[in-house]
Amino acid sequence: MNEEYATKVQSYALQAIKELSAILTIDGGGRSSEEYELIQEAVGRSIGQIQMGVLEPLYKEYPALDDLA
Repeated sequence: MNEEYATKVQSYALQAIKELSAILTIDGGGRSSEEYELIQEAVGRSIGQIQMGVLEPLYKEYPALDDLA
């Protein structure tokens, strides 16, 4: 993968994380705390998969893209 492609992948992955995180800010409209916990867990797993499966390998190859390094 070249750096231009890696930068685009990073951008989309971070946008996906942002969108998934937004799910947790939606007004519940009568949902139970158990329902919220299930959603929260699923969102967390999804974000973790993006982080570990997409971003970490990308940052290993292109460390300069990792703002937290």
